[in-house]
Amino acid sequence: MKQPHVWNSTDYRIVAAIMGLMGAFFWAIRGTGGYGGEMGGMLAGFGWAVLWYGFSQVGEGADRRPYGHPWLFMAITLGIAYGGFTGYGVYIAWVQGKFQSNPNEMLHEVSAWTGYAMLFICGLHWGGNTGCFMAWCAPSKPIHARDWTLRLASGFIGAVAAALFVRAFPQLFLPFYSEGIYANPGYKTCIRALDSLHTIAPHVGVFLGFLSFEVLRGDRRAVYMILTMALGFAIPFAVGGYWHTLNGSELKLGWWKNWEMSIGLGGGLAFGIAFWLFNQPAQTARLRLSPKSLAFFRSGLPFGVPVLVVVLGAIDGRCGLHDIEVPSNYIWGFLALGTAGMAALWFWRARHEDSSPITHEYRVSTNALAIYIAVIVVAGWVVTIPKEWKLANVVLVGLYIVYLGVSAVLLRVFQKRIT
Repeated sequence: MKQPHVWNSTDYRIVAAIMGLMGAFFWAIRGTGGYGGEMGGMLAGFGWAVLWYGFSQVGEGADRRPYGHPWLFMAITLGIAYGGFTGYGVYIAWVQGKFQSNPNEMLHEVSAWTGYAMLFICGLHWGGNTGCFMAWCAPSKPIHARDWTLRLASGFIGAVAAALFVRAFPQLFLPFYSEGIYANPGYKTCIRALDSLHTIAPHVGVFLGFLSFEVLRGDRRAVYMILTMALGFAIPFAVGGYWHTLNGSELKLGWWKNWEMSIGLGGGLAFGIAFWLFNQPAQTARLRLSPKSLAFFRSGLPFGVPVLVVVLGAIDGRCGLHDIEVPSNYIWGFLALGTAGMAALWFWRARHEDSSPITHEYRVSTNALAIYIAVIVVAGWVVTIPKEWKLANVVLVGLYIVYLGVSAVLLRVFQKRIT
């Protein structure tokens, strides 16, 4: 009998490369029509979650990987989706040195570093909160009900404190605040910047509160996981902002898309690094799921809901691209069909489940994981193929082909190594 493959540094590098390349595709689609905000975040998060979980299930010691259980599906998917509730478009002009009163209406020149700093903060909370949720899935120290109460309270206190701080000292974040321009209803871009700050601050506060709890608790692995994810998104968010300085160039490419792909590439590499550093097999097997957790994952909700979001976003994005109005009854019908399908799956699994008490583990099949990725990839192409081809579209599609093609080649290399 052949022994399971023992991972080495090359395997982890391949995984990091795949997560980075696929992440560039995920994040570019996240910002495409049909996938704005939290819906787009759920698409990207679900894609990374599928890859993370899938890689966790292969090779020697798969049952000993601390972050190899299905709760990572929820942590990564919801973590990235949560960041989508904030907006950051107003800071793009700041990176270009432009401070506008209204779109395309110059009010002042501003130092570009203010824009880069705000983008860094956006990435910090986006990756940081995802890292917090991931860290919760495998605490290196036992955690009890009282600890959970303190953990959640820390996040709440952090959110409130951050919200109050930016309201007390807005001049630290908003250029030219002393001029009173943020109170002028005619300056819509200024008001948008103020609202954006008020939205981002609680997210940053939640991240800092959760991080502070883990520091005080002394869970070093959790702290390092959170910081790896936070900086892994913050740095590409900020550095990638340079693409926006090329918006006025004669070469008409999708510079915004280049920025998004840089974020996805950097964020994906952060996932890969975190996988390498914190998800290597431990000496003992990870804890099995409780009966309630087992029933939750067997219900299909953690996987069915993201798939529904991806499909509905593809329908909405494609119709928007071709100026087609989608009847509301069509959407509701699709939701009803999806709900019925998940209910049928739950009943089928309940009837065919082994009743042995030692089977308190839930494993998503390789075929299901492949289908999830296929749905995301197809949806990405559906909302990408334009009515008219321009240079920017050709370049973008070419980059997508490279990301997906190289990922497929690396995945094949990885499969040959582990079999």
